[in-house]
Amino acid sequence: MNKNKIKNIIFSIFLTAVFSATANVAYAVETVHAQEILTKQDKIDAQNAEKLSPSSSASKNILGQEEDITIREDKPEFAIKSLGEIIQERRVAKSEKMVEQPKKEQDLIINCSEMEYFDETGDLEARDNVEITTDSGVKVYADKAIYNRDANTLKLLNNISLLKGNATVNGDYMLIDLNEENAIMDEPTTRIGNIVINAQEGYAFTDRIENLNGNIEMNKRIEMELVSKGFSGYERSINDKRLVDFNLKKERSKPYKFKTKEIIIRAEKDHDSMIMNNVDIYYGKRKILNVPSIEIFQDKEMTYSEINFPPEIGSVRGFGTYVGMGYTFKLPKTFRFRLTPALTYADDKFGFGVIGKLDSDRVQLKTAWSTSTSNIIVDGKFKITDRLTFDIGRHVYKNEWLNGGTRAGYIGELSYNDSYVVKELGDAIFRHRISGGYVADYKRDHQEDHMKDGFRYSYQAELAKVFKRYGSQEQDMYLDIGATGQVMATVYSETGDTTGFFKVGPTISSRVKRWNSNIMYLMGGVHGKSPYVFDEYRYGRQTIVFDESIICNKYLSLGYTGAISPLKDNFEKEILTENAFYAVVGPEDFKIAFSYDTIRENLRFDFLFLLGSDNLDIKYDKLTVKDPDKVGKKQHKESDRELNKIKVPETL
Repeated sequence: MNKNKIKNIIFSIFLTAVFSATANVAYAVETVHAQEILTKQDKIDAQNAEKLSPSSSASKNILGQEEDITIREDKPEFAIKSLGEIIQERRVAKSEKMVEQPKKEQDLIINCSEMEYFDETGDLEARDNVEITTDSGVKVYADKAIYNRDANTLKLLNNISLLKGNATVNGDYMLIDLNEENAIMDEPTTRIGNIVINAQEGYAFTDRIENLNGNIEMNKRIEMELVSKGFSGYERSINDKRLVDFNLKKERSKPYKFKTKEIIIRAEKDHDSMIMNNVDIYYGKRKILNVPSIEIFQDKEMTYSEINFPPEIGSVRGFGTYVGMGYTFKLPKTFRFRLTPALTYADDKFGFGVIGKLDSDRVQLKTAWSTSTSNIIVDGKFKITDRLTFDIGRHVYKNEWLNGGTRAGYIGELSYNDSYVVKELGDAIFRHRISGGYVADYKRDHQEDHMKDGFRYSYQAELAKVFKRYGSQEQDMYLDIGATGQVMATVYSETGDTTGFFKVGPTISSRVKRWNSNIMYLMGGVHGKSPYVFDEYRYGRQTIVFDESIICNKYLSLGYTGAISPLKDNFEKEILTENAFYAVVGPEDFKIAFSYDTIRENLRFDFLFLLGSDNLDIKYDKLTVKDPDKVGKKQHKESDRELNKIKVPETL
């Protein structure tokens, strides 16, 4: 047999084998059927060989089937097809797709510095700078690749790198069994985003990847919030960089250790999740907690990440102080639902309550009820666009911006929020809010059964400008002197009443090392009186606002927000119209954040962890990645795909 022809036979077998192996190892993307891969140059070589030796030959492919490797002389030439013929062929192909068809095979390209076939062992070796690329985007690199025809196995040796999407797998030895369609790898290291997965042994199957006896690390430090907020209410978030200091410059010797029997990474239609079963949590050498199961999940676009951490504690006016254990359920279309049964205390009596939260990338809906108050609380926000939202609520504080947090009996309101930089005024910041909808007062003891209700339309705007800045970035000090103007106008359709105010005054913002200070004094005029108690303007004609925070040391940070009405001309005749305290307590890697708003009687806790490469180590006995090719990819029904296809008119 001609030498060139033998070379082509061996080369074709090797390419087919490598492709099948690559598809299995690359997260078991799909079961690959063998195919004969012939480049244009291969065909020319084969035709030349046929002229020299006209006898045909047959050989078994990697599936053990007889295949004719002779280039047929009567093969039809390529013909240019008309548009009508192409469309008709596509229609026929689409109709035939209803019948089970073998999966389309893919092509690959292999590059190497040297290739050799050993007749006595049946091994085909590719050496030095081996690079294999498939048309599905998978790339495999190795120093050496050996295909054994008798055993139908493929070995990859030394400096192996497998790349697919944002995932990379590295190792020094990989064995692919083409008969069983699986692979084994010694001491593989998998990198996906900021996560590094190490193992002593790794196995790849068509629908899963299994790693045994390894650990998970993170490439960088990541701050994680590990508790549901329940009803966080109106107050600003206390997870403020001005308050939370994790001392990122200090090197740590991995004080956190998680030891778990099993980790399951699972791809679902709209979520990806990681479940850790039977988890022992250590800080240093001391075991501090055992958790039967911990689940961390996120949507496919990674717009949110949440941990199913059970404890919740807080206090909400109209519901009471509560302690509960919650669980989060994943729902279709990126929704997740958290249910928290809780013990409550309100109105001098203990009771039982429940909190429910429904969240997605555009929906936030919270509801609560307890026997202590027999009151139903609802708080919802639906994001229509980036600037347009629809808010609903019952007996819950909603952020009314320039009028602070107000609690309506019922509210259903559209609001449009936007901000601009006004370059003509020296980069002044202009913000405004347009809102309108149905509102009702909450029922008080002195009110009748019929609550006041109607439609309210409001416009609010603020213009802020910094006139002078002093400071030094090296010394971490600055002082900003500026001014702020605010205006609000509201119309009530049921009564025809109108209210409004206009205020202006100086502002001073400063930072000295770890102390931040913001002081604002506003004065102006107030017009009219709201027909609803909840909607009365709460700050009077003059207002002094304080927002202070200080990081005392690495274990303690404090904050305060308050507002004073010097003339006491607000509707409650009080001098203190805002009064909220903040505290963040804990060591360098773990913080408990606490806040209490005395005006609205809302209590809130948050648990914060700093997880990263220098302070976290997760050890596992077994790690399974199910449907690895679907991780990070949204899955669609065939009917959904049809909506995105271009419809071709029948006339074509």
